[in-house]
Amino acid sequence: MTTRTRTTDARRIVIAVIACAVIVALGAWAYGLFDGMIDLRVYRMGGSVLLDRQSLYDAQLPGSGLPFTYPPFAAIAMLPLAAVPWGVALVVWTTISVLCIAAIWRASLPASAWAYFPERRRILVLVALTAASLLLEPVWQTIQFGQINLLLTAMILLDLVRPAGVKWRGFWVGVAIGVKLTPLPFLAFLLITKQWRAFRNAVLGLLATMAIGFAVVPNQSWEYWTVVIRNANRVGGLAYTANQSFMGFLSRLGDEASWVKPVWFLLSAIFGVAVLWLARRFWLADERVTAISVMALAVLYASPVSWSHHWVWIIPLGVSLIRAVNRVWGLNPAVVTGVLWYGLFVLRSIWWVPYRDGRELSWTFWQSIPGNSHLILGMLAFLLLAYTSRSLPKQSAPAASQPA
Repeated sequence: MTTRTRTTDARRIVIAVIACAVIVALGAWAYGLFDGMIDLRVYRMGGSVLLDRQSLYDAQLPGSGLPFTYPPFAAIAMLPLAAVPWGVALVVWTTISVLCIAAIWRASLPASAWAYFPERRRILVLVALTAASLLLEPVWQTIQFGQINLLLTAMILLDLVRPAGVKWRGFWVGVAIGVKLTPLPFLAFLLITKQWRAFRNAVLGLLATMAIGFAVVPNQSWEYWTVVIRNANRVGGLAYTANQSFMGFLSRLGDEASWVKPVWFLLSAIFGVAVLWLARRFWLADERVTAISVMALAVLYASPVSWSHHWVWIIPLGVSLIRAVNRVWGLNPAVVTGVLWYGLFVLRSIWWVPYRDGRELSWTFWQSIPGNSHLILGMLAFLLLAYTSRSLPKQSAPAASQPA
């Protein structure tokens, strides 16, 4: 690539980012996001608390009482957003999230899909997919609350689909875990697929975030890793309809009954093993995006709290479903599968039923269906992928798997 080509590409990227930021600013104004985005406010609070040298895990967001629930490294990473005006932080953060949507689509779709379009139209297709994704309940919730899920999903997906020879592949998975602990099961995925170097790099990434936390705020780091990390109730009511996890489902059935946690642990363990088996099977067939997306299901189901905006993994998971159905049954069923998958998440059915103030505890059977729809759809996706995996070619390992 010539210097002139690199300069042209750099200009296009800068123009695209600026255009995205302008559109985001206008959209935030139109939808009143400048008065909302409560999770972004919590992130900035974490950075502000560190700047003011106050207690990170005693602080609460004024007006809502929400605490900071993430590892200390997350607060340190949010210092730049805390140091700029609110409007600047909102536009920058949302622009990053929107760009991550495009990156997720770009990484999820196979080269054969992009080959259908002339090179000049591919950017238009990517823009259209990104804009349409805002209709998906998990994606819009992430944007509306100013959540970090799109960034973490992009970090993990783009890191693990890289070729084996790329230096420090896996490191960003560890950093993602250091920001928000929910991606922790990906370490088990790296082990079971014998990606030894990626596992080592992921562990180093996690340890690096912990080391930075202890170096900057040692007392608060100790408090987090010894006390705060064990308090699942700190992040909100477990029975709340937005908690689309095994724990959320069981809590809506039994509230705080003594059987809820043991059953949650058992279900999570059984499903986790099944997910690892299926993810490994797809990985060995060199279906990397599908393997990573399947592994994300273990994260979503087993975590005590998986808010609906954590489910942004439905983007690559939907692509995986379409490819699996196309491989077994052909193009038309694959198109129907894609329309149903993304269309059902556009419907936002988890909000059709009574919620908040414990109303989830009195749902009827029929109300529990839309109220647990993310869980139901995720399980159907797992079963469909498990069934279609029978047609996968048997291979020893993909190119991204490294020797010890």
